[in-house]
Formats: sequence, structure tokens, C-alpha cells
Amino acid sequence: TWWGRSQALRTLDSLIWDVAFGDTAFGDVASVGPAASAHPGSQTLGAGKNRPMTGSGSQGLGEGVRQKVLICHDPTLDLTRAAVATGAPVVFCDSDFARSQEASAMGAEIAGEVRLDEYLAGASGSAVAVGEMPKSLARLDYVARSIAGAGFDDVRVVLGANNKHLARSMNTVLGESFTDVAASLGRGKFRCLVASGPREVAYAPSLGDGLVAVGGVFSGAKPDRGGELLRSCLPAEPGRLLDLGCGNGSVTRGMGGVATDADADAVLSARAIGLEATWDDAGLRLPDASFDTIALNPPFHDGTTVDATLVQHLLDASVRLLAPGGALYVVHNSHLRYRSEVERRFASVEQVARDRTFTVLRASR
Repeated sequence: TWWGRSQALRTLDSLIWDVAFGDTAFGDVASVGPAASAHPGSQTLGAGKNRPMTGSGSQGLGEGVRQKVLICHDPTLDLTRAAVATGAPVVFCDSDFARSQEASAMGAEIAGEVRLDEYLAGASGSAVAVGEMPKSLARLDYVARSIAGAGFDDVRVVLGANNKHLARSMNTVLGESFTDVAASLGRGKFRCLVASGPREVAYAPSLGDGLVAVGGVFSGAKPDRGGELLRSCLPAEPGRLLDLGCGNGSVTRGMGGVATDADADAVLSARAIGLEATWDDAGLRLPDASFDTIALNPPFHDGTTVDATLVQHLLDASVRLLAPGGALYVVHNSHLRYRSEVERRFASVEQVARDRTFTVLRASR
């Protein structure tokens, strides 16, 4: 039953599940306007009269109409497992490569490296979209516009997060794509934003500085300072060049070569400015020892938390992908002290640039 699946989920995922598919005991929301705050202390939220969810979302999966379930952002994949187990059609819209492969193995359809608005275009019937709140407003806007503009006859979006990570701006963004935006009742330190009533909207990537930003790609349509310092250090004749973790493609734009990223938004952004970009996990699809120069501008945030270990997987990939005599150029926030991680894998490591915030290292085997 849907209740049994809810009980097996962690607190945030179970709240998302219950608000999306549960009975009125879990479906109550406080009605708020698109610009109202989702924080529990908000007077606007507290003033709203609790009302049960209505429409397709109040009906458990497998009971009557078969809703399509759209999984927006599911770091644990628990929502995906629960949705697939109901037998309902599930579309995995998460942009992460590794999670997408796991979701596909479970039986979900994956949007993959196709723009989400294009993938969902021409949809019909009933759908509910669930997931954790995206970490950027740009990604939230992309998801909201893609779903609202898809053509579903009836669709609602249920996105959950820790109260401290919810902001008034999220209501505003959702309100641009849906006529009704509400905050669920809280459970512990979590609650959901619920959007319904799709507006006639369309999605368009952001443009700027010769770059294109699809969805929540890092740095949007502009270069980031660390990436620009890295770009300035690359050789004039890089040979076979790889942009590993390419983001929006700003580091190697106009230089030829190949790019790769685990984030579909990044791959689509890089392709939009002419880069040959692959969607995979740390260059998994690329042959060993095939690049003379590798540029690496690694992530250091996992959600909202700084995680200096995120570079390790990419450094391991660099060792595999670098040709004999080749060089890795990696930029990092100076305070994270990545040098020891690089020295653990490469025989020769030297600092080639440093400013007040970033350091660029050159490493060879």
C-alpha cells in the first residue's frame, strides 16, 4: 500500500510522498499566495485556513486513474523506488547521470540528456511531480516551466525541503508557472511547497557573455572566477583537450576538444555553445590515456554542504584519461587544500596561478 511505502521512507521523503499521494490527514495545506513565505513562522502561512488537497493528487497511486509520476530531484532514489513499486508510469527528470542510470535499472523512464521542456512537450492526462526542492532557483524555474507547459490535463508539483532552506523566492518562481502555490503542514523541520493550476508558459535558457545556461547549470550564463583563472593557465596548443566537469563550457569555449559532465543541464549548456559534450560519470565513456590536456574545475558543494571529497572521483578519472606526457590543470578554492589529493595521484605537481580566492595546479604523471 502507499502507506507502507511511506513508512519505509526517511522523514523528508515520507512527507513529500504523503502530501502528494496520501489521504487528507497528510494532504492538508495552508493556502498562501505565490509570493508568500514557506517558513513556519510566517503570518501569511499561519493565517490561511487549512484545507484538504483536492483533485488527482489526493488519490493514492493505483486507486482509479493511473497518474504519471515525475521525479524531479531524488538524491536518495527512495521516492523513485516507491513510485516504481506502485506500478504507475514513472519519468525520472533528475539531471544527475549516475542516479538516472539507477532509476532506469529500476524501470523508470529517464529524460536524460534531452531538454526537459522538449521531452515533456505534448503530454496529456494526469501527473504529479515530486522531489526535493532544487538547490537553485534557475533549476526550479526550468522544472516548473517544463512541467506547466507540457500539456498535462491535470498536474501538481510537490517539492520538499528543510524549513531553513525554503525561501519566499521559491514561492514566487513557482507562482510564475502555476496559479496556486501553497505550503504543506510541517513534519519536524520539513515541509513542502505544492503548486497546481499550470499557466501557459514556456522555458527559454538564459543567455549572456557568449554562454547559454540551461536549468541549474553552475554559474548560469556567465563565467565563474575560478574557471576564468583556470582558462588563463591552459596552454595555447593543448593538443587533445578534455574539459572534465565542464559546467556551462566557459573554461574551454572556442578551444576545441571534448567536454563531459554528470549534470545534464551542464551538458546541454555546453552543447548550446558548440562544445562536443558527453553526459556521463567522470568521463566514463571516454577511452583511457586519450587526452594531452585536462581542465578540471571541480564542484565542492554537495547540496548546501561543502564537501572537499567530491574532487577525488574526478582526480581518479584524470589519472585514467591523461595520456603519457600530458598535464592536468585543476583549480580549487585555496582554503580547501586540494594539493595533497593531487599529489597522491600525480608524480609532479606545481602551482601555476593563485589569487585571493583560487589556486591553479598543474599535474603530470
